[in-house]
Amino acid sequence: MLQVLTATEKQPVKQQTKKLFRTKEVMKAPTSYTDRLVENIRQTCRFDWMMIEQVEFGEDLVHYVLVGPKGVFLIQLNRTPAPVHLTNRECRTETSMGWKHIYPHPVTELERMTKQVRARLKKECGQAIPVYSFLIFPETEQLKLKRVKANCGDSFTLVDQVISKTTLETLTEPLVKQIAYYCSERQIHK
Repeated sequence: MLQVLTATEKQPVKQQTKKLFRTKEVMKAPTSYTDRLVENIRQTCRFDWMMIEQVEFGEDLVHYVLVGPKGVFLIQLNRTPAPVHLTNRECRTETSMGWKHIYPHPVTELERMTKQVRARLKKECGQAIPVYSFLIFPETEQLKLKRVKANCGDSFTLVDQVISKTTLETLTEPLVKQIAYYCSERQIHK
């Protein structure tokens, strides 16, 4: 079973429903990005997997770290609601004044962060750990990708597809637990 370590406590949301002659208040659990991600990867990541939310590696904050037998998967969210055009060389977002360039480039930052996490885990575990990274734009109206080498997308189904395609299971259970413990020590609680 996929284990999830969340950084924040979920508060139920009051919602009014209208019936024929009366209004009724109903408490519903809020849907978050964590829930949406877990829903997408639940079938693929069944047993020895752990997901840690809000992990800080040095100066970088990783939104989700997924640790399992196939490796470590870093999931970074970009909550830009405007349309985004992303290539290997530039990243632009549409504003009311036209297209605006985003600096530093999100893919460059993701690659730098992935290398840093790879180096830290190699130092901690004493061996090379496969680390994969994702850049997800869940709130964007339109995402246009051209010649991007990184794993980028607008939904969490991309994460499930890449995990399914990864065939090597190089990490043993004690190593998965060691990495998960290392990440959980660096989790930021809100």
